[in-house]
Amino acid sequence: MTNICKNCDNNFEGNFCNHCGQAADTHKVTMHFIWHDLQHGLFHFDNGIFYTIKQLLTRPGNTIREFIDGKRVRHFKPLSLVVVFATLYGLFYHFFFDKIYDIKAINANENVLRVYEKVVKWSTDHFAYSSLISILIITVVSYFVFKKQGRNFAEHLVLNTFFTGLTLIVSFIFLSVIYISDSEAILKWYAFIYLLINFALMCWCYIQFFNKLAKIKSFGLTIRAYIIVNCINITIGFIVGWAISST
Repeated sequence: MTNICKNCDNNFEGNFCNHCGQAADTHKVTMHFIWHDLQHGLFHFDNGIFYTIKQLLTRPGNTIREFIDGKRVRHFKPLSLVVVFATLYGLFYHFFFDKIYDIKAINANENVLRVYEKVVKWSTDHFAYSSLISILIITVVSYFVFKKQGRNFAEHLVLNTFFTGLTLIVSFIFLSVIYISDSEAILKWYAFIYLLINFALMCWCYIQFFNKLAKIKSFGLTIRAYIIVNCINITIGFIVGWAISST
């Protein structure tokens, strides 16, 4: 039976268009269609966000390398993963942990360090935006630090988008634990613990991903990348803080 593709008007036989790949049977859009799509996109354990989360939490670097090398059909898209968890993390942080920063409106006479705290506060209140900025910074750094490994810039972008997603997943779990335990002591050390978690995840992820390097070599390059990224973040924060405080 010959079908006409509703996407590109190509005549084809079979279940999928041989020109653009669209399914022959597209179904009428109903609530059943939306529920089915939601199940497979988000809640299907063998294909979707939970599958990707499981893989990232158990074998992050290997999973990302396999995705880049072509093993993609079962995974949730990396940027979508970041947007979902950045939104969840930002909302959870804003409603339950905003007391970490007891900050009033910006005063032009305040010193740069005080305004820098407000820049950090802004980044937590706009976590999706700050996560995307962070991805770009980490990508530029990892591309140059690991340039000899032969991965192009786009591949580094995917690597660090997934890595950021992993960081957000673990951070969300960490925040949930703090909230359930209601521990003020852990809350006070939140920023320091977050940096340690971020560093540990970066090492785990990069060492697995760059598997052609000796582990000690990969670890050393990861430390270099981590230091450069944080120096850039701190510098940007102080520049923005100085600009705000001087206006």
